[in-house]
Amino acid sequence: MLVVDDDPAVVEKLREVLESHGVTVHAATNAESAIRLLGEHELCGLVLDLVLESGSGFDVLHHLSKQKMAIPTIVVTAKLPSYVREMLNAEQVKLVFPKPVDARLLGTIVLGLCG
Repeated sequence: MLVVDDDPAVVEKLREVLESHGVTVHAATNAESAIRLLGEHELCGLVLDLVLESGSGFDVLHHLSKQKMAIPTIVVTAKLPSYVREMLNAEQVKLVFPKPVDARLLGTIVLGLCG
C-alpha cells in the first residue's frame, strides 16, 4: 500500500490501522517520491492526496495512466471542486473522500482493496 500525503499525521494514523492488519505501508510526501515508490514495490492500493508539497496527485495519476499501472486508488483531499472531480478517471480512482477523513474508516476500505 502506498500513502501519498504531505500531512504526517494522516500517514501515521493510516499506518497504525493498516500495519496492525499485516499491510505494509509505504509513504511519500510528494509526486516525485510517489512515482519512484510505484516503480519499486508491488502495491495493492494507493491513498492519494491531490495537493502535495511538490507536484500534485494528478502527476501521480498521470504516471499511472502512462505506465498502464492498474492500482486501485482512493483520493483524499481538502478541496475538490466539481470540475476537478470530473478530471478523475473512474477506472483509476475508486473512491474520493473529503479531508479530514477518519483513519479507521479509510483503513477498513483499504483492507478491502488489499484483501
